[in-house]
Amino acid sequence: MRIRIFFVIVTAGILGGTLARGARIPGEIPFKLAQGFGIVVQGGIGAVNNLTFLVDTGAVPSVLNEKVASRIGVTGVSASFALLNEKIQAHYVTVDEVRFGSIRAVGIRMVVVDLARYERLLGTRIDAIIGLDILAQNFAIDYKRRKLTVGLSGSAQHVTPAEILTSSGAPYWVLPIDLRGHIFRVLLDTGADNLALFAKRIPKSVLDLREDAPTRRLQPLLLMMGNTPLKKQSAYLLDDSPDALQQIDGVLGPSALGITRIEFDWGHKCLRWETE
Repeated sequence: MRIRIFFVIVTAGILGGTLARGARIPGEIPFKLAQGFGIVVQGGIGAVNNLTFLVDTGAVPSVLNEKVASRIGVTGVSASFALLNEKIQAHYVTVDEVRFGSIRAVGIRMVVVDLARYERLLGTRIDAIIGLDILAQNFAIDYKRRKLTVGLSGSAQHVTPAEILTSSGAPYWVLPIDLRGHIFRVLLDTGADNLALFAKRIPKSVLDLREDAPTRRLQPLLLMMGNTPLKKQSAYLLDDSPDALQQIDGVLGPSALGITRIEFDWGHKCLRWETE
């Protein structure tokens, strides 16, 4: 069993960046899909261009590959941060500017990580992972057309309320999903290709879990967001959540569930979305 989830939760103190003035320029940003779910765009950091970014709404905060950090000559302070099930030491740095398409963000604090294993899993180079600290504005991801667009369409089929939480100053979105009448609060993570739930957060009566379950993969489940059923999807069980994720029950990758377009409406704190 392989679970591909790339979000980063930081547990040390860190401040989110500030969007540059004039960043809300209309326009579409093309992207490629790595392994069918990873949103890959081209951009630049500081004076360096032709970089490859993974847009990952579960990255808290945004991440800089240590090879690129060395190339642009930034240094910072060391502190701990948490991945899904482990804590490691990493450096936090400030970069002058991050840009891709019409998106510009300045004075961005990023965590420096060796992204080699993520590059191997996705089959592509990753120079940085872009989270919602950089994308803190209304925007849409269209999986069918493979375009990221600043602004809202006004025509999305469905609307789901979202909680916008922060971890050490960086935002992330939590959505309610319904499994067999039980509401789970899951991190919306475009860097994941499935639904994964923390085993200790799931009532055994809901999913008929056994202590000696032979597999970490559950049978396909009918998922509901609001009153709308989603594509049946196998869910994976994860070990206990890190400290920074104690308030959520799991992680949701939208592309695996037949969701073809998502729109982040920050003003109304809701996700607008469409299905196949």
